[in-house]
Amino acid sequence: MSNSANKVLIVDDDFISLEVLKAMVGQYPVEILTAQSGQEAIDLALAEQPRLILLDHELPDIDGIEVYCRLSEKLGDAMPLAAMVTGHQDDDFAERCSAAGINKRLHKPVKPTELADLLRVASGVE
Repeated sequence: MSNSANKVLIVDDDFISLEVLKAMVGQYPVEILTAQSGQEAIDLALAEQPRLILLDHELPDIDGIEVYCRLSEKLGDAMPLAAMVTGHQDDDFAERCSAAGINKRLHKPVKPTELADLLRVASGVE
């Protein structure tokens, strides 16, 4: 599947969270890419041009909002849909996401219906 519409990049440094998201996304006809650090996510997103990025907030090197900002700066209008996957639910965090341009947030544990809706929006996958 080389079509970018079928690529989903999952970014999480926690092995269990990463595996759970992979299993959930794996129910759909998409190619799953994974990264465990912010810089790895940036490099992979630039090289592979996924259609959707599921981005953990707390990464070991760069936080997820900064990853999004760096990618957005480089990709401009070609920036894929991105959703912050986080345990943070406070208003300040939501405001920081919105200010960066991240309008989709999935709260851990991710609900399968929310993920399905996001996949449909990102790539027309049913």
